[in-house]
Amino acid sequence: MATEVYSCRDGQELKQGKLDYCDIEDRGEAEDDAKRRCKLDPSIKKVAYYKVAPDGEFRMFYSYTNPNCKPAPKPQIAAGPTLKKKPPAKKPAPKPGLLARLKKKIGL
Repeated sequence: MATEVYSCRDGQELKQGKLDYCDIEDRGEAEDDAKRRCKLDPSIKKVAYYKVAPDGEFRMFYSYTNPNCKPAPKPQIAAGPTLKKKPPAKKPAPKPGLLARLKKKIGL
């Protein structure tokens, strides 16, 4: 029988959290493991342990809610120089047509 371990952050559904597999068999081991996980990553809000049978049946045998949960840090965006796009090159004015050139030639 395998054990699935779900770790989720505050505001996250348990099944959306991180999934790990381990060989933990009893509640005492699960409690120690959950406290260790929360100590290593204080942004974990809840840890749940499910026993999974070979036929696909599963049941939760331990759940731990971190009383000292801290919000996950926001990812920092690198504050470097921003590149400005060059304005598109201006097209040259079209050459005057035949009629405009004739008018210019005769002085109209």
